[in-house]
Amino acid sequence: MIPEKDLKISLKELSLRGQKIIAQQSEISFAQALEQVQRLKKISKVNPELKRSRLNS
Repeated sequence: MIPEKDLKISLKELSLRGQKIIAQQSEISFAQALEQVQRLKKISKVNPELKRSRLNS
């Protein structure tokens, strides 16, 4: 079992990790980003009931 202290991460450290990951990714155009979003929406298998409940929150 992993000790609890090893599982904790500060918000600052989490943010820095995210920044490093984003910095390593190649840039894409707006058109490419839009195409990727549309593709993800098309293949998404989210239950429609969950979508509605999230909108009402």
